[in-house]
Amino acid sequence: MAVNSQIEQPTKLIETGRKEHRSHPRLIVFLVCLVISMLMWLFIELMKDYTDEINYNITFVNAPKDLILTNSGDSIIRLGMTAQGFELLVAKYARQQHNLTIDLSTLKIKPTSEGYIAYLPSTSFMEQLSSQIHFKTEITGIKPDTLFFRFSEIFSKQVPVKMDVNFTLNGQFDVTDSMVCKPQFITVSSIKSIIDTISFVKTQKLDLNQLDSSVSTKVALFKGRQSSLLKYSSDSVTLKLGVEQVTEAGYTVPVSVTGNGELVKVFPDKVEIVCRVPLSAYPNIDAADFSTEVMYQPSLIKDKKLRVNLVKKPDKVRVLKINPPEVEYIIISK
Repeated sequence: MAVNSQIEQPTKLIETGRKEHRSHPRLIVFLVCLVISMLMWLFIELMKDYTDEINYNITFVNAPKDLILTNSGDSIIRLGMTAQGFELLVAKYARQQHNLTIDLSTLKIKPTSEGYIAYLPSTSFMEQLSSQIHFKTEITGIKPDTLFFRFSEIFSKQVPVKMDVNFTLNGQFDVTDSMVCKPQFITVSSIKSIIDTISFVKTQKLDLNQLDSSVSTKVALFKGRQSSLLKYSSDSVTLKLGVEQVTEAGYTVPVSVTGNGELVKVFPDKVEIVCRVPLSAYPNIDAADFSTEVMYQPSLIKDKKLRVNLVKKPDKVRVLKINPPEVEYIIISK
């Protein structure tokens, strides 16, 4: 009898394990049904109407052209609205929809001793805002209920543009034309206290890496923290930078002497100009396209050598060095 009980015991354990294994699918089904029920409940609840307040960023358009807005009233307003739960969720968390515009073309501006002022009650722009909200809603309130504005006269002046550009070149490529921007001057408009501090306008920082061809690109102008008070005649400039493949070449060039009429002879009387030449121009360049000179002035000579100066070189050629950079001299008696 003892033997039989020992044989039956494992069988019971196996059957119990099977029952436990069968309970897992039931648990999964229960959880799925629970999730579906919760989603259905949430869907039904979100179909109902709710009232909430949502913040919107405000920008103003069609301000008077002869005046500049020195304050924007309130740049953020809070709209109370009634709409379906789905729509309120989208309005609250979809950031790209959080910008509205208000048209100031009908704004009545009054001059004062401190400038120009105006105000706009919410009832006058509520319809504008409603048309920009892309779902069915009822606006129940606006905070603040009145927007206040202050304007100032516009002062203008023309200033140069400064490029804020860094670049690197790729291998055997070099700059063959100086960097230029068009336009080189722009007209800046703002209130007088700001205009008086501006002597130039910078571009946005631009990094150009491993250049292997010429560049022509638009670069935005930098306005900084006072962008709302600045108006530019152009918001960008065109940057042009000539880049070509180059080769290194050397040209032997005679040295001429200028000075106070003394008869001076230099040693050596020729120097080598080492430069980088665009491949496209290399066949057409020779030593005759360069000229060098030294200037003899006894009052300025402190040693027995004169510095060699480059007088002429072809366009798009970048001189690396003159060898030797100084020459010795002797004065020949007349």
